[in-house]
Amino acid sequence: MSVQVIIEEREQLARIAMYKALENQQAEDSVELFIQHHLEEIEPSYWKKHCGISTPTLLQVLALLVLDYQWDDGGLESYDMLDFTLPDEITNYVICVSFNEKGQVIDISMES
Repeated sequence: MSVQVIIEEREQLARIAMYKALENQQAEDSVELFIQHHLEEIEPSYWKKHCGISTPTLLQVLALLVLDYQWDDGGLESYDMLDFTLPDEITNYVICVSFNEKGQVIDISMES
């Protein structure tokens, strides 16, 4: 299996984990904090451009997140953590999703 396929699978797992954490209210210090902070700090015109409305829901912002990564030749170990952020380089913050050696999500955190 290629590294690109594995990264795509991990991205999907990470998105599911972030959604579940938000849905189960277990993301107060990570996903929810990231979204709430940016809803307060970013101009309504940004949200209108990307979501079609000036005040999106938490789930709409979650769906907007993009994978922020640098391709390298470090092998799969280089992708034990995937960072997600908002489009258009509007923020220095990311949501970092960490994986164990089996490719399972083990942690979600907000970082800068």
